[in-house]
Amino acid sequence: MFKIALNAGHGLYTAGKRCLKSIDPNETREWSLNSRICRKIEEKLARYTGYELIRLDDISGETDVALKKRTDKANEFGAQFYLSIHHNAGIKGGEGGGVIAIVYPRVDNTTLEWQKELYTAVIEQTGLKGNRSVPLSKQDLHELRESNMPAVILECGFMDSRIDTPIILTENFADSVAEACVSVLVKRGGLTLKKSGNEATTPKNDVIYQVWEDVGNRWLPNVKNLEDYAGIFGRDVCCVFANLTRGNIIYKVHTKGGRWLPEVRNREDYAGIFNRPIDAVMMKTDTGEKLSYAVHLRRQKRWLPFVDGYSELNSNNGYAGIIGQEIDAIKIYFKE
Repeated sequence: MFKIALNAGHGLYTAGKRCLKSIDPNETREWSLNSRICRKIEEKLARYTGYELIRLDDISGETDVALKKRTDKANEFGAQFYLSIHHNAGIKGGEGGGVIAIVYPRVDNTTLEWQKELYTAVIEQTGLKGNRSVPLSKQDLHELRESNMPAVILECGFMDSRIDTPIILTENFADSVAEACVSVLVKRGGLTLKKSGNEATTPKNDVIYQVWEDVGNRWLPNVKNLEDYAGIFGRDVCCVFANLTRGNIIYKVHTKGGRWLPEVRNREDYAGIFNRPIDAVMMKTDTGEKLSYAVHLRRQKRWLPFVDGYSELNSNNGYAGIIGQEIDAIKIYFKE
């Protein structure tokens, strides 16, 4: 049985731990962001067996539990991994930021593996790489120093960054971070997926997709789910072509400097216009399953967080992309 100690940093009323008011008028508290990710981690882990989990913070947020109580609780529990979720600050309204994974300065290779795998998974899921000079950091912090097991603090973006804050406030970002953390916990902890009893009658659905790029003026090979991404970094995507192994996928694209083009279904047509770069895409299915998709921005050289909505009016979760920013790669998969 793999034992996990999970911690949402600080408390709801901890002084100063909040988003910058000039960026987030609600001044969302850090604990609220931390706890939302922890809650999603617990929900996603519930699909698996082979683990025990303990929360180290006050799940109501009313009390900022002392750090010593948190590490003592993890040690007494006999945790085999300690994961502490935080959000960062220090940019004061600047445009820097990104995710940081922190470990104690003197740790073994196992802890360093946890650090690297968590950071890599979160970046792959969210694209919030930012520009921090030491994304894999070593610091002498109480949680890392006093815990008797491999421990990692994840700083999930900056609450005073003009780039990070609008992203980390979204539900989809929290879901993507949680999904990344769970994927690493499952792999390294040896967790197994619970049997649902209907595997034989409900085959797994796949999304198969490809894009047309404007440098080689060609369709790139098909990609399935997250086995790869569709696109070549540095080359604009102009068209998208997709289908499912079961049911229908409906999708459309927005051309840079232009408009949303009519939606298409499966491979009855492709979405886009040759030699017209796209800057946004939206997708949905008629199967009742949750389809998630993300795009890579050519000029900013980063992945945006996965989205699962379908609305031209919702720039946070209704489509993937930023109007005016060319796309050079796309990823699509079904959430379980």
